Amino acid sequence: MPNSKIVIKVIRFILLIASVIGIYWLIKEWLLRRAFKKKLSAIIDQVRDANASFTTITNFEQYFCYADELRFLEINTLTRKAIVNNYAALGLDDETVKLLQQFCDNFDNCAVRRKDYNDEFVRHEQVKFGDFFARLEAYPLSSDQTEAIIRDEDNNLVLAGAGTGKTTTISGKVAYLLEKGLARPEELLIISFTNNAAKEMQERTARFCRHIDAAKDLEVRTFNSYGFLVCRSCSNQEIRVAFDDAEQAKQFLQEKFNELFTEDASFKRKAVNYLAFFNRPLKEESDFENRNDYLNYEQGFKNTTLDGKKVKSHQELQIANFFCLFNINYEYERHYPLEIEDRNPAFGIYQPDFYLPDYQIWHEHYGISKNGDVPKSFTTRPPYATAREYYHAGMAWKDSIHEKYNTQLIKSFAHEAAEGKLISNLKHKLAEKGVDMRERSGDELMSLIKQSPDYEDFINFIYVFLTLMKSCGKSPDELSPNRGDKRFRVFLDLIRPLYHAYEHHLNNIPAVDFNDMIIHATQHFKNGAFKKSYKYILIDEFQDMSLGRYELLKAIRSQNPGIKIYAVGDDWQSIFRFTGSDLSIITQFKQHFGVTSQSAVLQTYRFNDQILKVSSEFIQKNSNQIAKQLTAFHSAPLGHSSFEFVKYHNGAKRKQVLVDTLEAIRSEQSNATVFLIGRYKSNAPKELHTLIQQFAGLDIKFYTAHGVKGMTCDYAVLLDLNSGILGFPSEMADDPMLNYLLQEGDNFENAEERRVFYVAITRARYKNFLMYNENQASKFIIELQASGSSNVRCPDCSGPMTKRSGPHSEFYGCLHYPKCKGKIPLNKVGISVNDVQINRSLVG
Repeated sequence: MPNSKIVIKVIRFILLIASVIGIYWLIKEWLLRRAFKKKLSAIIDQVRDANASFTTITNFEQYFCYADELRFLEINTLTRKAIVNNYAALGLDDETVKLLQQFCDNFDNCAVRRKDYNDEFVRHEQVKFGDFFARLEAYPLSSDQTEAIIRDEDNNLVLAGAGTGKTTTISGKVAYLLEKGLARPEELLIISFTNNAAKEMQERTARFCRHIDAAKDLEVRTFNSYGFLVCRSCSNQEIRVAFDDAEQAKQFLQEKFNELFTEDASFKRKAVNYLAFFNRPLKEESDFENRNDYLNYEQGFKNTTLDGKKVKSHQELQIANFFCLFNINYEYERHYPLEIEDRNPAFGIYQPDFYLPDYQIWHEHYGISKNGDVPKSFTTRPPYATAREYYHAGMAWKDSIHEKYNTQLIKSFAHEAAEGKLISNLKHKLAEKGVDMRERSGDELMSLIKQSPDYEDFINFIYVFLTLMKSCGKSPDELSPNRGDKRFRVFLDLIRPLYHAYEHHLNNIPAVDFNDMIIHATQHFKNGAFKKSYKYILIDEFQDMSLGRYELLKAIRSQNPGIKIYAVGDDWQSIFRFTGSDLSIITQFKQHFGVTSQSAVLQTYRFNDQILKVSSEFIQKNSNQIAKQLTAFHSAPLGHSSFEFVKYHNGAKRKQVLVDTLEAIRSEQSNATVFLIGRYKSNAPKELHTLIQQFAGLDIKFYTAHGVKGMTCDYAVLLDLNSGILGFPSEMADDPMLNYLLQEGDNFENAEERRVFYVAITRARYKNFLMYNENQASKFIIELQASGSSNVRCPDCSGPMTKRSGPHSEFYGCLHYPKCKGKIPLNKVGISVNDVQINRSLVG
């Protein structure tokens, strides 16, 4: 009993303590709630103001950009921190709870609210400004275009395909900004890249803004002219432009090259070394997985020696140039006479690589590694199980022939070239045979170089490299070759004195070139020498942006922090790499500029669905291009072929084939506009004036593939789609050494030239005629033909084959002909001729 009383007392005590603690916590909670309510009451006006501000931002009068979101969050961060999560349980009145709920929802979900609002704002604005957009052009703007115009983020990228109306979109944006009162004309910096494009945009913008009085003050400039304006505004001296155009600059570089070659023995030696042995990228057959890939690559090079002979490979080119430079008389692939018992009809005649007639020495160059392996691209024939066995058997047979006929044979190997010892080892072997190696005089060498088919290409490349280098704000002294890149090291030895001579010339005048205009203008903005208030920078053809121009944009923005960037472009049409264009600036736009609204304008009104399909598949072979799904407003007529391959055999045939092509066009449309498109100005037909007179009903004009950009015709005739340094693709324009100057090089083979070709085949409304020399076809011709050819593969190189007609029968021939002469009789292939024609119907 006593124990139970103790227990009861303990329980009572515990209850008492619990009651005291409970009362304490209730009082504390009441005090806290009272404090929270007081605190919330103190900020309720701030909450009310924040809600009003958010309502103003989202009242469908303006676009809700990221800068507005940041500003809203920054202003109201402390207010949000002052609101406890359980504010609804504090006994607040309903109105206060509602205000707090609205604020917290807007603050916590601001990004989502902004996105939803902007999507709705675009739809709202499309209706509100429907009549305005409808009367800008003869036909209403598309929904894609109006959305791209209305979106008004801090940074705006509009990806617009060929023929979709890029200029219309950016001119429409200017008209919309002025109509809505978002900016005054003097607060808009409108930039394009070429004088013609700037003129067209000026005219179109003026037409779109004809009802706005202030629009007369609008000005469209190129980057160069704007940079020149800034430079003149910040200089007390008169500023001259050093060269009127690229040709003048190239002429200066050529004169300096000739001068250095004549007066500087070291420079002469380096120049000869580069032109003879390093003029094309060092990529050999062993670098390729199969012979088809190797032949596709080699299709871009003519491999023409300094003395004008054509050889089959780069290493043979180096050997032949060595013979030429050291006055060694040689013949390429001379027939080696064999007795009847040594002839093999299955293998044709024996033609060693070189023959030195003054010494009766034959020379074979073998494509094997140091341990005797052959490139993966080599093939075999029965009875040999591997390509290595087959190739070594051929080497052994050649050794036996020379031994039997008692003829002198020297040998060189591919692994010597890989080790950088090909020429030095060859000199040693020739010396052992008593061959006199007398280096040509300086005058002879200069004459050889000037007559070389690569000389003009070399001067062009010097100009391209120098221009791109200056655009990036670099000098040769700031560049260093990657380990093992001997070719670039040799090239730097040449570009360095030419660069310094070029800069010395500019300083002496004094004058600036086009790159200096941009670089100096950037500095004037950075140091505050030039001040201008802008709200928007609108840039057409943004895919042609260079690092130098990008730095100028950054400098302008640093002076105008609230400025908005509006860029319209198409990465598929980025074709001005030689002026510094860097594709990564558009493909990585957000990384460069920050939060971005990306829109797409993808319906083309220019060309039909056949041209769209072929061109889109062609350009997107390069996965570095931004994937886009264009649609065509027009369809090709049933049974119509929008691509036709037109081949010829020589210059004379070319002229007649061009006449026949124009005749075919005239028979389809007697008053058609016809563009003759060449990769270079030199592709223009010499008889152009005669053709214009002969086909008076047709509107015939010649353009380069770069010059025709932005233009439209009824029919396009692409001229001289042949292989070579100055072919199409031009191997000079895609030289890997240019990647040292780009922020991120595009390693896809012929990436730039693929875009140039895309531009060329997307000019015509109805049809493209693709003219090429059958014995020198461009790899792009082979690719397009292969895309529509049969599935038959060449037995020799595994490349694509097409149906051909011979004097006695039809057969499948390799598209790499004449570099590969593989063929299969038609009756040996399990595919019908009709199937082949159906597969090829899309590309003619």
